Amino acid sequence: MDLGGYWQENKRFVLTVGAGALLFLVGFAVETSVYGGDLVSTQREITGLTTKLGSARFSAADLAAAEQENATLRSAVERLAAAARFQPRPEFVPDPAAGSPGNHYLRTLARVREELMQRANRAGLDVDSALGMPELSPTSEVQIVRYLEALDLVESVADLAIRGRVARIDKIQVRLDPGYASREGVGTIERTRVVMSLSGTSLALTRLLAWTQRPGAGGRVFSIDELEMGKARGRPGEVRLDVTFTIARLKPVEAEG
Repeated sequence: MDLGGYWQENKRFVLTVGAGALLFLVGFAVETSVYGGDLVSTQREITGLTTKLGSARFSAADLAAAEQENATLRSAVERLAAAARFQPRPEFVPDPAAGSPGNHYLRTLARVREELMQRANRAGLDVDSALGMPELSPTSEVQIVRYLEALDLVESVADLAIRGRVARIDKIQVRLDPGYASREGVGTIERTRVVMSLSGTSLALTRLLAWTQRPGAGGRVFSIDELEMGKARGRPGEVRLDVTFTIARLKPVEAEG
C-alpha cells in the first residue's frame, strides 16, 4: 500500500478520527479520576447488600413466634366479631325442621304484629302496623333471615318504648345492605339498618336510649349508627328522636392452609 498516497487522499478523515479518539481518551481519564472512587464504592456497597440478603434467614423460633402472634390476633378478631354480631332470639331464626323459611317469616310476622299492636294499644303507643317490613314478603332465604333479625330488633325497641311510656313510633324503615344490589357485593361488614322516628317526652326517649345500650335480661346491646334528637314540631313539651340501629354481620376470619 502506498501510505503517502493514502495520506494525501484521506488526511482530513484520519485527522478527524484521531482527534475524536484523543477526546474520548481525555474524557475517559477525567471521568475515571473524578468518579472512579464513587463507582468503586457503590459497587462494593451493592455487593455487600446482595451478600446480606442472600444470607438472611429466619430461624424456627422466629417462625413459631410469628405463628403464635397470628393465632392470637385471629382469636382477638373472633372475639370482637362475636361481640359486634347481632344475636337474634331463637323464635326469629328459621328452623328447617319446622317448614320453609318463608312460612316461618309469615308466622313470626303475624304473631309479632298481633301481640305488639295489642300491647301498644293498651299502653297508648301509636305504632305503624307495617313494622318496617316490606309490602311483598321476601322470597330468598338470605333476605328472610335479615328481615327476621330486623323484626326482632323492632319488637325489642317497641317493647322498650312501651315500658318507657314513649308516645309514638312515627316511622320504622328496614334497609338491607346496599351491597346486595351492587356488583361489588357485600363487603367485610354487612349492615342491615333499622331507621326509627319516635316522639314523646325527653325523659321517655332518654330512658329508651339508655335501655338499648344497657344489657337487660337478654344481655343484648343494640348498636346505634346515627342519632338525632330535637323538639317535635307542633307538639309543645315533646321531642323527636331519629335513630338508626345497625345489625352487623362480619365475615369470619379464613384460616390459611
